[in-house]
Amino acid sequence: MSFRCRVVLVDDHAVVRAGIKLLIELTKRYEVVGEADTGEAAVERVAALQPDLVVMDVRMPGLDGIAATRRILNQNPDIRVLVFTAYDAPEYVEAAIEAGAMGCLSKRRARSDLVAALDMLASGRMTFPARATGLLSKRRSNERGRRDAIASLSERERETLFLTAAGYTAEEISRKVYLSPKTVANYRMSLRKKLGAKTRVDLMRIVVESGYISDMLRAAGVGQEDQ
Repeated sequence: MSFRCRVVLVDDHAVVRAGIKLLIELTKRYEVVGEADTGEAAVERVAALQPDLVVMDVRMPGLDGIAATRRILNQNPDIRVLVFTAYDAPEYVEAAIEAGAMGCLSKRRARSDLVAALDMLASGRMTFPARATGLLSKRRSNERGRRDAIASLSERERETLFLTAAGYTAEEISRKVYLSPKTVANYRMSLRKKLGAKTRVDLMRIVVESGYISDMLRAAGVGQEDQ
């Protein structure tokens, strides 16, 4: 049987990993190809296995899940990480976004929400708790950083930036903003040069650090209601 997405599970509790593995493999859409119980092991397993998705815990001995996510995405920017944690305060959501994760889900949510979150990431979409993203938007609204550089972009460039950072492909962006794929590709190349970014993760971090997190999440359709 073929699976659409290959997954690595990271959690320091074997029982938790076993439960998550059973849940997501029952969908027949995912295959768990590896597991890790520390951040260091997660980095090694992901490098060796090159999965499509990673389900990442935060609190683990040694290297924590946020730092492990950052290392993984610095090495493999196309891998999609879902931070799955008991700690869903805005600080953790902010850290997950800045590390490059495309989703964050509380372990207190129903287990069916985990499958829904994986489906979002598998389709290239972000997923974060609505309440937390609202608080983050307020907190970031007065920070400057690279705001001036982004503010100087044209409206089309900003749209392309936010959608690219959120994980949309050039083809998806072209359909959403009614531009040709070639034009979108040119915008994306220009944005990387203007902002000094090499990958989508770099662009996401620049957007977050510049205080445009609410604009990025709104463009991606995230945070409009509780997941």
